[in-house]
Amino acid sequence: MQKQNKVKLFYILCLLILSFLATDNIYAKKKSSDKNSPPKQSIPTNQYENQQYSEYSGPKGTLDIDVTDVLGKYWGARVDLLNIEDGKRYRFDFPEGKGEQKVPVGSFRAYVYAYDNGVPVMVQIKDITIKENQPVFIPITLLEGTTGPLVLRDFDSDCDLVLDRVEIESGTDPYNPLDIPGKKTIPVENKVIQNKPGWYKGELCCFSKYSIGSETVGELIKRAEKDGLDFLAITDINTLKSIEDPEYRSDKLVLIPAMKWGNDQMGYALVYCPRTPLDSPTTIPEAQAECLRVQAQGGIFAIAHPCFPTGFWRWGLNYVNAIQVWCREWRAIPPLTLDKLDDWLKEKKDGKFIYSLAAAVNESKIASVSANSQSARFWDYEIARGAMVCGIAGSHSSNPSVPLGTPITYVRAENKSLAAILEGLRLGRTYVSTGVNGPKLSFMADSLADNKIDVSIGGIVPLGIDIRFEAIAENAKGKKLEVLFNGRPIVTKIIESDNFTVRFTDKPVRSGAYRLRVIGPPENTKGFGDVEVYAMTSPIYAQDITAELLWRLPKFDPKKAWIEIKPSEEGSYLNLPEN
Repeated sequence: MQKQNKVKLFYILCLLILSFLATDNIYAKKKSSDKNSPPKQSIPTNQYENQQYSEYSGPKGTLDIDVTDVLGKYWGARVDLLNIEDGKRYRFDFPEGKGEQKVPVGSFRAYVYAYDNGVPVMVQIKDITIKENQPVFIPITLLEGTTGPLVLRDFDSDCDLVLDRVEIESGTDPYNPLDIPGKKTIPVENKVIQNKPGWYKGELCCFSKYSIGSETVGELIKRAEKDGLDFLAITDINTLKSIEDPEYRSDKLVLIPAMKWGNDQMGYALVYCPRTPLDSPTTIPEAQAECLRVQAQGGIFAIAHPCFPTGFWRWGLNYVNAIQVWCREWRAIPPLTLDKLDDWLKEKKDGKFIYSLAAAVNESKIASVSANSQSARFWDYEIARGAMVCGIAGSHSSNPSVPLGTPITYVRAENKSLAAILEGLRLGRTYVSTGVNGPKLSFMADSLADNKIDVSIGGIVPLGIDIRFEAIAENAKGKKLEVLFNGRPIVTKIIESDNFTVRFTDKPVRSGAYRLRVIGPPENTKGFGDVEVYAMTSPIYAQDITAELLWRLPKFDPKKAWIEIKPSEEGSYLNLPEN
């Protein structure tokens, strides 16, 4: 019996050993197979996407809100409810600052906003539980900005539109606009690729497969590198998926995180280097908030193709950094017509349009123009109303048949890096051209009469004194160079050589803007408008110089950027020929 047991034990041990060897062999084969198979690429996590609002149709409770200040005045309010379990977000508006609304049941983090001169400012965060058919009351009494000269946003040190008190309570840094309650910080890489000042050229509007493009992120980057560009912004529509793509890298290009933000109904903005996820494009106050917050974080907020027939600019925001004055070929896009504008946009005073968009669009009734021509005129009007915005261009390329950098944007930067390119845009140091082989422009001024250049593109000259200007056009022989002041030509010269210089003196007596453009007759009959534009500079501004103006960017005062859906009539229109 003992002998039989020993034999059984021997067989069991043999079976266990064989089983182990077989398993080990299978595992080894799997490991070997994994080594030979291509590595899996990581998929974007979408953690930096626009924050969407969800719909809800289940059981509901009641949210009761009361937002007042110490004087008893009600403040218009908004509440975002973030479901702590599933991460879904719901929005509820209380325009009177009080009232009840039916809301989903569950455990939520309530982010409460009060509207300060039309811009939502976060004033409280509170965790709540909503039960079916039961009310939850959130009373808020604002102490900040209710008496004296200070306003609510004076209690927001980092201009991220969250009160310092709320940031301290939530554990975020009230002096860091990248650190916002309920939002992730988007990482960026700021390596210096070339450490010398100069004019760097690049593409500021193109699309990958993550929106309307046909190319992968890697294919777009390789195409930009091959074309010799210095920087590239992939502006997929309402998404930042491109920056999470494993192929989003380059040792030759400055890659600018970006998106085209908006919709066809209200228009689009080009947002460069946002550092926290944006809210979805919903209302004008929220759009103005994003415009301010992006800039507080060091990014750039630009108006995209303001006069395109589809997606033209209706947001009416203040304090943008740039306007896309040239998108696709200059004469490729038909003009926007007045019949497409809302009636309030066509309001007039003394027979003249009040709003820049209508005044620019009206040009199509007077002359043969393209949408880009209207956009440039819109730019002139906005500058005449006091905006200090640079001009940018973009190919809008969504496939290889549309070359990148046609048109192209040049940015004067201290070096070839993300921070320096953004700084150049912020300071208005740009010009646009047909492409890498198109005209190159320089525009400078001597305001001290010492035969030294002290102001260039993006700078400011004083009123009431003679200013000596110098304009240089390269690679534009045979074309026409114009110097414009507030949109009107004041100097016109035929460009006689490929390195052509014009010097002139002018004495500005009113605020305005000088800029250059290179023009010529149309190269073919196909297209819109009777003038071909080859290059344009951003302005040199003429202003009654104050310390405040010289200090302007990059540490802007957010109070100067308050939303003004219907601006004051004073100074709101410019007497250009087409107006």
